Amino acid sequence: MQDDLIKAYNEVAKHCWYQKDAYRRTVEHPAPRYYVSPHHAAEILSPMLRGDFSRVDKMHPNKRRLYYSLYKEVAKMSEEREFVGKSLTYVAQFAVLRPAPEFFLSVSQFQDMRLWIKRGLIRDDGSYTPLPHLVRSHERLTKKRARAKARREALEKKDLEA
Repeated sequence: MQDDLIKAYNEVAKHCWYQKDAYRRTVEHPAPRYYVSPHHAAEILSPMLRGDFSRVDKMHPNKRRLYYSLYKEVAKMSEEREFVGKSLTYVAQFAVLRPAPEFFLSVSQFQDMRLWIKRGLIRDDGSYTPLPHLVRSHERLTKKRARAKARREALEKKDLEA
């Protein structure tokens, strides 16, 4: 997803006067696929196909738009000859690979993601590298907890001897 976002940003940015406008156009740019796993898509779409939209209606607007768009795609696909009579999980495998109308992100989410990508904090597999100050804080906290545990054990040992 990160590679596709950066490609879309590079396409759109050269035609924009303002960076904010480039961000907005990037998230509205058609995506090469739906960025959701087929299993999770089938899990969310199953109640929708039965007429229960309550779970999706409680979601964030971007996610809601994603699942409604995917719902329309699956409904259209299930009428096609090669998908008639197939299970939802089977159809969802192909539906998530079809081009999506947009990236379904907010501008602020894309801004943050672009900054993390630019700084090299998002690895190729999509996982995040923790920021150095967070690592140092975690190390200090771990050492502090170890000292407190050693003191407690020492006090307990002293109490048992007495």
